[in-house]
Amino acid sequence: MLIAKIILFISGAVWLGYGGWLFVDPKGLAYMGFGLDNWSAIVEVQAMYGAVEFMLGVFAMMGIINPKRYMHSALVVWTFIFAGLVVGRIVGIAQWGGDWWLTFGAEGLPAGYNPGALWFYEVPSLILCLIALKQTHKLPELN
Repeated sequence: MLIAKIILFISGAVWLGYGGWLFVDPKGLAYMGFGLDNWSAIVEVQAMYGAVEFMLGVFAMMGIINPKRYMHSALVVWTFIFAGLVVGRIVGIAQWGGDWWLTFGAEGLPAGYNPGALWFYEVPSLILCLIALKQTHKLPELN
């Protein structure tokens, strides 16, 4: 259950922080090259990247706070989130001719964001979620 708590904590902390930041400052996403030049695009970032990500972070933390009720469902949700992000980035990088390897430093943005997120956060998180699901799916204290 330790791996489950670790991956839920990391996911919760990252998404609470990132979602909270983009809820308060949706134009902050411009560092990735997003053209946030009208109110509709800004509200979309505020809602989807801000509020939704923040609430997903809350749900991850609920899996730690009340594991009997929320841990398994939180792990399932996060497995699907990370699987979707991994598949989406791989297809997107291939489809649009993006960079597969991370370029470090400010000169690497925005092109380096996608491979960095893919290889250093999303693939490892997906692997940890799958391991945690396998380890916890039949634990009596979670059923």
